[in-house]
Amino acid sequence: MTTPDIAIPADLLLNPVRFARDIDSKPVRLFMLRNQQGMTVGVTNYGAKIEQILVPGRDGRFGDVVLGYDSIEGVVGGSPSVGAFIGRYAGRIGNARFMLAGKEHVLAANNGPHCLHGGLKGSRFRVFDAVQRDVSSVEMRYVFADGEEGFPGTLALHLTYSVTEANELVLDYEAIAQDAPTVANLTTHAFFNLEGPESRSALAHEVSIYANRYFEMTPDLIATGKLLPVEGTPLDLRKPVLLNTRVRTPQAVNGIAGYDDCFEVDRSAASAGALALCARVSAPASGRVMEVWSTEPTMQFYTGLIAGEPLAGGPGKGGRQYVQQQSLCFEPQGYPNAPNVPAFPSAVHEPGQSRHGRTVYRFSVT
Repeated sequence: MTTPDIAIPADLLLNPVRFARDIDSKPVRLFMLRNQQGMTVGVTNYGAKIEQILVPGRDGRFGDVVLGYDSIEGVVGGSPSVGAFIGRYAGRIGNARFMLAGKEHVLAANNGPHCLHGGLKGSRFRVFDAVQRDVSSVEMRYVFADGEEGFPGTLALHLTYSVTEANELVLDYEAIAQDAPTVANLTTHAFFNLEGPESRSALAHEVSIYANRYFEMTPDLIATGKLLPVEGTPLDLRKPVLLNTRVRTPQAVNGIAGYDDCFEVDRSAASAGALALCARVSAPASGRVMEVWSTEPTMQFYTGLIAGEPLAGGPGKGGRQYVQQQSLCFEPQGYPNAPNVPAFPSAVHEPGQSRHGRTVYRFSVT
């Protein structure tokens, strides 16, 4: 492995020793990925969770732009979605059940009566087999067993995290149905704040989401099957919007308490299977910019709906208690609740059929 040209101050880097432990009789480690520009990403194979992303700001100083934890004890005791790769089914499946080939499958209900992010022990809580083949990438694998969390069929997942010389974090993933029809929907759940770990709010960020329609949801956030135009609503983010002019601001036009919404990405300029620009976010103080590109057709945007409400679990890096609206999640994925909505593209995969995708978080400065 080669050494990056730009050295990162040691006090910024997570300590891999603090992540070394066996869980469920499998080794857990922290894998540090780097490019020659100094960009550094820390990923643990417990939940395939992103724990750190170090990128420079306008002044050239490196800062950590994701929430995460500084030990495996923190990860296990922390908020389970923070940084996680989500499967077997991202988002909510209504009433934790669906029909497939004439049979009803009853899933683990972990969000009221619904199944969220794969159930009680989805991939967020699983140890992936992992191999770091070079300084800039790590491969991870996990096999969802037939009947795991109530889902039918065995599903083999292969995931690669890579850091490029263009200051991109690239996620490539493929899940292949093995022995029976199953459903799959995959995403990544990093919590971003481009101003760095000291920032207690992400609402000073400027956000664009390139979507003309969003998904109608029930009050408990189950997709109904309808898509509605963003125009004239608080969900119209096609042009850059400072979040603090729209989120919980009485004088804001089309004010909103926060975002936990799914958008249909405008893929009109992208060919089938190609990357499309889903979102752009910038932090005025630090000058950091992040673009979100994906092959996925939709994207969940999450800020949290209750400003200052603590996230579940114990403290994060540096003993900080994380709160809602401190960070932003951009989660490209398939159609929400698709197993229960015939009008949506099918989430069913027959034996031998794969579900693959790529998501790219591209960093720069202004």
